[in-house]
Amino acid sequence: MTLEPEIERHEPTRIHLLWRGPHTFGDVLEMVGKTDFGIYQVYGPHPASGTDSLLYIGQANDQTFGERFTNHDRREWSPDPWGDNTMLLRFFTGRVHLTQHEQDRGAIDDELWGTYIDMAERLLICVHAPHWNAQGVQGINQEQTGDFDDCHVLNWGTRGSLLPEVSGARHAWKEFERICDDPLEWTTSQAN
Repeated sequence: MTLEPEIERHEPTRIHLLWRGPHTFGDVLEMVGKTDFGIYQVYGPHPASGTDSLLYIGQANDQTFGERFTNHDRREWSPDPWGDNTMLLRFFTGRVHLTQHEQDRGAIDDELWGTYIDMAERLLICVHAPHWNAQGVQGINQEQTGDFDDCHVLNWGTRGSLLPEVSGARHAWKEFERICDDPLEWTTSQAN
């Protein structure tokens, strides 16, 4: 097999997420330690898809999971005078897990750690389209396709209903454009 010389090859960005859960809302509020950063999932009832649906994927990047869940924009999950909605929800937390090679080189810096969390969240939202996520469910913008083209997220542990692996190449226009001249025309012709 001969590789095309004009196509630049990059080492893929592999982001390993180690998932734990399910947690209660109270469990997550207690996650305020120095390793309590990463991606989280929320499951619960949804009128269109049932009682145990993937509702939301979010990140705790500049703050711990516990700090993130006390923010005012998460009040819909916390107890209120009308009842405790959190009794119906389950939460899963995923932390970036370094490979042996990354551990041997030393810990990654905070900037790269944050980039991994941002990329993983974006790709997981794009692939799984949770009900409560408004941004990112339409896919990856053509302008950002280069950032995600070589990105793979591998989900380990108790990952809920997430796929075990998701690939940016599958959801980035750059790869799609390599296999056909006009992606929009090709997609339309396949639908008929």
